[in-house]
Amino acid sequence: MEDKIIQIASTQGFWALSSVMMILYIIKTQEKRDLRQEEREKNYQNIISSLTDKLKLVEDIKDDVTQIKSLLNK
Repeated sequence: MEDKIIQIASTQGFWALSSVMMILYIIKTQEKRDLRQEEREKNYQNIISSLTDKLKLVEDIKDDVTQIKSLLNK
């Protein structure tokens, strides 16, 4: 399909061809950028999930320390 568009644009002159080529280039680079963005978002979600699990561990440790302090104060 791209080849057909390029052929049609080439019959319309240099500026039409260069404009079409630029548009196709922008579309291709945008697709690559979108894929990289999706990968980053997945990585961020994994990091957030990992940090959430670690926070739960810290809260458990805090509760344990609070219980130990209350036993020691008695």
